[in-house]
Amino acid sequence: MSQSELPRTERAARELLQPLAGELARLSPRDLRPLDPAPPTPLEALPELLVRARAAQEPWRHKPFAERLQPLLAAARELLQRRQQGMSIVEEEMGKVEAEALFNETLGPLDAVKGWAAVVRPALQRKKVRLNPMSFPGKRAYIDVVPRGVVVIIAPWNYPVAGLYRSVFPALMTGNAVILKPSEYTPRSSNWFAQILAAHLPPGLVQVALGPGEVGAALLEVKPDACVFTGSPHTGRKVAVRCAEHGIPCSVEMGGKDAAIVLADCEMDRTVAGITHWTLSNAGQACGAIEIAYVDRAVADRFVARMREAWTQLRVGPGHGSATDVAPLANRRQFEVVKAHVEDARTRGATVVCGGAPLDKGLWYAPTLLDHCNDTMAVVQEETFGPVLAVVRVDGPVEAIHAANRLRYGLGASLWTRDVARGQRLAERLDVGVVNINNHAFTGAVPSLPWTGTRATGFGVANSAYALSTFLRPRTTVIDRRGKPELFWMPYDATLIELGDILADLQTARVERAWRLPALMRRRIRTLRAFFR
Repeated sequence: MSQSELPRTERAARELLQPLAGELARLSPRDLRPLDPAPPTPLEALPELLVRARAAQEPWRHKPFAERLQPLLAAARELLQRRQQGMSIVEEEMGKVEAEALFNETLGPLDAVKGWAAVVRPALQRKKVRLNPMSFPGKRAYIDVVPRGVVVIIAPWNYPVAGLYRSVFPALMTGNAVILKPSEYTPRSSNWFAQILAAHLPPGLVQVALGPGEVGAALLEVKPDACVFTGSPHTGRKVAVRCAEHGIPCSVEMGGKDAAIVLADCEMDRTVAGITHWTLSNAGQACGAIEIAYVDRAVADRFVARMREAWTQLRVGPGHGSATDVAPLANRRQFEVVKAHVEDARTRGATVVCGGAPLDKGLWYAPTLLDHCNDTMAVVQEETFGPVLAVVRVDGPVEAIHAANRLRYGLGASLWTRDVARGQRLAERLDVGVVNINNHAFTGAVPSLPWTGTRATGFGVANSAYALSTFLRPRTTVIDRRGKPELFWMPYDATLIELGDILADLQTARVERAWRLPALMRRRIRTLRAFFR
């Protein structure tokens, strides 16, 4: 996509913030206090990272699964034991509130390793394939899956620790080496995870390349064996194209703009609580965050009133300490995008029910509920990635589903209704990768469930056995026990042509000439013996 084709507010924010790019990784979102810089990895050092990774991966790939699993379990236990250290880094660098630094980032590594083990172990088993003994006499075959080799993981900033579980753990568990390129906005958090993990593994098996987007681009030029990218459509398309040019398998996830469809028969208490959480968790900076609520007009007034009541009681800002509910935006670029989207909605006729403005020093932004939104607004058409919910009033679920399926992204959606059977029927009509009924987005942390999408979200798959094709490739082995030449091998003659013609007839139940097969086969055998004697 060219610069002129970018959505209007995304393009404006980029132009505005180009001069600020150098400072983004050095400011605390809480108070804009400078942080110690994280020195980038020199581009000329990247080829050596690949050399070390290949050397470490070769013996690692041949280890039994249990021997690869044990150090990952040990590393996960250490990550849990040192969670306070990780939480402190994430809170400082990204501004996460304490509860989310604990529950969303540092609490899950052991569960993730165990969950991935349950997915990977059966996927690695050799699969025997039955061959038709008439068509393929004396032969047997089986399929193994083998690791790709060295996997480059270009990671996002919004979940700088837990976001790595669904790529780094399965990559290593399946026998690969990993070169991790963290976001330039959160290098310390991801590096903390990677360094603890690397200490439990052979040297060179997990390495980190720090720096801006140029480092990620340069990593593709050293020709790794696979790539996992999570980030914006703008960058994701570039990654996918370059990987295709180099023949590198890749999984690309490029964002989301999830919709919640609120039916007239919803359980209002749960609906308000659930949509509040999945809109404002991580300050809305999640690809699976709810950004739009399509609400049945019959309950829209009550829904908006209840949401306003809840949101105005949330604690936001630096004065609440560990009791803070909603985090600041993680970087100034995202802060400007959120401001631009809200202002765009206001000028196009949306009602600001609550919020709608920055708070205090730092990158805090008030939880913002916008009513009477429509398709002309950026908060409906573009990824906001902030603590903002656009309410669109609809005449029932059919209109809501049509609207959700028109969105640029197609990662997830949710239906809120007491009638679960009806919810399931409606879910089948949503053109997204993940649908929840009376919940939202939590499956992103479940290794056994695919996390994927459609349209601008991209074609990548995280989690589940469906994601393993990024890390594994199939290898077929066929064993032939026969000692004589095959009937269908050279030299060709009229006997072979007649034999094939009769076999074709037999497939369509024409058996008139079947009686000739034994004689033709004996003739072919004599021909081959004479030729190769």
